[in-house]
Amino acid sequence: MENMTLNLKTALAKVQSMSRQSIGHNDEMFLQRIYGEGLNKYTERLRAIGFAGHEHVLDAGCGFGQWSLALAGMNQKVSACDISPLRVDFLGNLARELAVPNLDFRLSGIDELPYADDSFDAIFCYGVVFLTPWRKSLMELTRVLKLGGTLYVNANGLGWYMFLWQEEHNKADDYDPKAIAARTFTDTQRYDRENVFEPGMNLIIEPSVLEGELQKLGFSAINSSGEGCIHIDPSTPTPNPFFKGDYKGQIGVYEILATLGNKHYE
Repeated sequence: MENMTLNLKTALAKVQSMSRQSIGHNDEMFLQRIYGEGLNKYTERLRAIGFAGHEHVLDAGCGFGQWSLALAGMNQKVSACDISPLRVDFLGNLARELAVPNLDFRLSGIDELPYADDSFDAIFCYGVVFLTPWRKSLMELTRVLKLGGTLYVNANGLGWYMFLWQEEHNKADDYDPKAIAARTFTDTQRYDRENVFEPGMNLIIEPSVLEGELQKLGFSAINSSGEGCIHIDPSTPTPNPFFKGDYKGQIGVYEILATLGNKHYE
């Protein structure tokens, strides 16, 4: 991990240059936010929730790969997938530049995973399930997770979309937070009432609803808290949240850590 961190700035600059024609304004700002301070903040967060020392971990919806690279430094093998060809190619190029030997990456959504049943000891799913038909995605994550395995997932409550509407967080030339917030209410209504999902949708998922689905699928020991607040390894520093767990009395970004006791997804 030390060598990876030392080389990250150089490798990142090279890969960004290779991808410059494909990366928009929003992605440029996002890359600066996620990689600007290196990987240590992700490593500390992962250690705090017990995502170190596993044989095989999945980063489901890996994006540009900051969590994948951190996981690769702490686990025997890491598989990563994302529905965006741009992001998968970016991570692949970055992993090659950094000579990361234990990271596999594939183009795939998390609602139809290209992995066999019972493939993973732990699954990490950050910032993506609410952009998918999330009930189907949870079933797929359950399918590929071994019994006794650990699932981490986070999602957004109503407060996050109130925050986007009122604060216009991270607004860019090609990203309009207020438009996202406005559409999310209709998207959620269509998914919840009509079981309709289309690419590009954002869905509000309240913690109690997500916890209930996990229980139906056979998960137990369900730990739910504000984003970045779960801390199960007392030997690690207190994790630092990246987002607020509430906004004006409404649930914002939250996270769930759960153990798979039985499989009820069939």
